[in-house]
Amino acid sequence: MRATCARLGQARRGGAAIRGDLAISYTLLLILAYVAAQVALAVRAGRGTKSDADYLVAGRSLSTFAVAMSLFATWFASESLIATSGEVAAQGLAGARAEPFAYAVGILAIAVFFAFRLRSGDYITLADFLRDRFGTGTESLAAGVIALSATTWSAAQLFAFATIIEGTSGLGFTTALLVGTVLVMGYTLYGGLAGDVVTDILQGIVIVVAIAIMFVLMVIAFGGPARMWDTLPVTVFTFTAPGESWTDRVELWLIPIVGTMVSQEALARTLAARSPAVARKGALWAAGIYLTVGLVPVSFGLFGPQLAPILGVELGADEAFLPSLAKAVLPGWLMIIFTGALVSAILSSVDSALLAVSAVVTESGYKRLNPQASPLALLRAARTATVAAAAVAAWLAMQGESLRNLVLDAGAIAAVLAVPIVAGLAGWRSSGRAAIGAILVQIAVLGVLDKLLAVPGAFLWMLAAGIATFAALAATERRAEEGLEGV
Repeated sequence: MRATCARLGQARRGGAAIRGDLAISYTLLLILAYVAAQVALAVRAGRGTKSDADYLVAGRSLSTFAVAMSLFATWFASESLIATSGEVAAQGLAGARAEPFAYAVGILAIAVFFAFRLRSGDYITLADFLRDRFGTGTESLAAGVIALSATTWSAAQLFAFATIIEGTSGLGFTTALLVGTVLVMGYTLYGGLAGDVVTDILQGIVIVVAIAIMFVLMVIAFGGPARMWDTLPVTVFTFTAPGESWTDRVELWLIPIVGTMVSQEALARTLAARSPAVARKGALWAAGIYLTVGLVPVSFGLFGPQLAPILGVELGADEAFLPSLAKAVLPGWLMIIFTGALVSAILSSVDSALLAVSAVVTESGYKRLNPQASPLALLRAARTATVAAAAVAAWLAMQGESLRNLVLDAGAIAAVLAVPIVAGLAGWRSSGRAAIGAILVQIAVLGVLDKLLAVPGAFLWMLAAGIATFAALAATERRAEEGLEGV
């Protein structure tokens, strides 16, 4: 799975290598002003927050539009722009399998199978749902998995944000990271999910406008869409890459789909919808928006290499590809819009991840230890957890390159919740032995086969082991119950 994760890491997570190309002093001032505006919007949106439910699921008041735009912006990270275009430039359409196609399928799965039913239960987190089906032991274990995944995801986005600030100023990376962490923590702390959604909508609009402008300028540089299309070699129309095994190909699709389906960050938007029907409709729209907008970076990867000879420029490789294309196509002042799109993609992801950590710590931790806590006390606990999560994420981001493997591993570990969640949605209820056993076995299998032995297809073996473990323990429990009833 590690080879597959290396591709997914380029297609989804990790810091963007954009230093130097965006080194314009006034750009930093505009970035800081932009983030300051986000803080003001978030604080205004969160003024009526009086409880943990207000803070973590916006009082369950989101409209279809709010669910759709917030879910799209949350999942459309900086790597959706930078890494995807670089992968497509190198591999053709094979580089677009994870992003946007597989992730769009994951959001569609949320709409079809998860959104309506989870929102009907008035849950705040996925851990709440698992407690309802399998008991408090499963809830605690799931909360730990969610917190680990969301914290490292926050760290990756903070790393990318600090890289942008470092590249547009004289600040060192550590100082830039601290500045970025304080700014993001500020509007997440006071706005909660309500503020997060408002800023997500604005950030999503900025992303769409920025890449649309760049796409139009690219078409103009070609001399029109017909000429642009004629330059495309037929070799790019392939969904397979040389040297891949069938396990690599299956994992490349399955990891993003499964990981998205059971993501607290993504599902939080549907849990905050004003009704189950709104949750499902909003997620459906989000999948469509995500796929449509995601095809624009794919077009940059397809046509950008053909444009380079026309413009007489040399484009960078991998994560440097899109910044170099933007520099070649965009006037200097429009590079600020491109930078704004990157910042928007980062901000719309990191705040959601911080709130995911805050949600499970508060609902599955503090509330269980202090069941008589008032709504105000729970709100304070949630905000404290947000600060703590931001601090841990910043510390992880400071670890540099070692963060990359941690993020990739955490993304795969998050998928261990898929088996008990799907079983729970299928109506299964038990004491929790089957669910806990499946989660623990999957973590062990993933750790041994992937980290220690580097066995190809480790993710597939993990899922198979989880399904087999759950089925075996559930059957044993069912036989025991039938035996007791017979007595």
